[in-house]
Amino acid sequence: MSIIAYPKIVLTLLLVLWLIPTSRGQDALTDSVIFVQQVNTFLVQEKYATVHLLLEEFVRQNGMKPYFSCWMVSNALTNHYRHENYDFFYLKDPGSEKTPSAVEDENPQISRLRYPQRILEKTIKDYPSYAMAYKLLGDYYDLQLRDLSHFDFANPTSIKALEDKIFKNYSQAEKLGYKNFQLNRWMGDYYFNRNQLDQARNYYQKNTRKAPVDGISLYRLAEISFQKKLYNQAYNDASDALKYLTVEDLYLKYDALRLSANALLQLGESEKFLAAIQECIDLLPDLQDAYLDLIDYQEARNDSAKVKALLNDMLLNNPYELKGYRKLESYVSQTRNYSFSDSLFELMQVQYENWDEVLANIYWSKGNLAFYQKSTAQANNYWEISRNYMRRYLPADHKLMRQVGDLSQKK
Repeated sequence: MSIIAYPKIVLTLLLVLWLIPTSRGQDALTDSVIFVQQVNTFLVQEKYATVHLLLEEFVRQNGMKPYFSCWMVSNALTNHYRHENYDFFYLKDPGSEKTPSAVEDENPQISRLRYPQRILEKTIKDYPSYAMAYKLLGDYYDLQLRDLSHFDFANPTSIKALEDKIFKNYSQAEKLGYKNFQLNRWMGDYYFNRNQLDQARNYYQKNTRKAPVDGISLYRLAEISFQKKLYNQAYNDASDALKYLTVEDLYLKYDALRLSANALLQLGESEKFLAAIQECIDLLPDLQDAYLDLIDYQEARNDSAKVKALLNDMLLNNPYELKGYRKLESYVSQTRNYSFSDSLFELMQVQYENWDEVLANIYWSKGNLAFYQKSTAQANNYWEISRNYMRRYLPADHKLMRQVGDLSQKK
């Protein structure tokens, strides 16, 4: 769906001012309103390629009117199914199976937007007070930032440059009167990640003061309150966030539930904490964080039986995250209960015998535990086995392999 929306009266004025030769009168106005209705109908039907072709032809005939050129870009940024280097964005209608290399005039089911950045920059040059163009240019850079953030090897300088461009354009859009929950959330995250919590809170609160309430912004407010040790407020915000988060926000629901549980613990509500953290584990038993919170709680009470049961469940459900192994090593080395880890590793090796990543983690941990027992030769043997498994799924120079055996290097 298009992300551009205006009240009907504003749209009508735009059509009158930018679209319609005044000599045509009411007929032209009617034709133009019908055109907009037609585009919106195709958007509802998810015929994004058809929408692009209609808007592209309109812009070709009537010039780069900012509302329609921005609508064309918005459709592409929001609804494309692939792009080439952020210069070409491909759209298709439902059921289209042809490739984007087909001639577009012969295949109306697939279309392409060329160089959205240039379109938006020209719009800003010609209409410097048009807020939506700045917002969409920020979206264009944000799309690149979100793609880049998926890669561990992303250059921090490139990330910062994109963040600065997004911030500049979103700030300008806001100054020109643009209001949008996604913009508010991005600006809130921008300040939150720089530990400017008061500025972040101001943006998140804009998304919670009127309907529809943004559950993600509520959760961010809960995080801020928790950092400020305002545990009652943190619990209330997290609980409210759970009411508004959607099915697609499953992992964020987990985070909100976990935050509310830890706020309860800080407030001295141990029984409520135990109920909430267990609910969190039940929601996503393949994540380690809630287990680790509960393990810390039971360790503080010297309940070894519960600690072992939790470590067992955590690593059998999720043998991939390293922090779970580090917690196991800490517990075993402190209690000298090495037989427990041996038994757990045997069980894990049977269950995950075909998973190189799991076996690499197990032998890494076995090496650390051997080192704690001053069996240096055995530790080095286990660490080398771990690296050999890692070589099956990691590049030869991956930093993770260099971390194996760090204990020996530090010693």
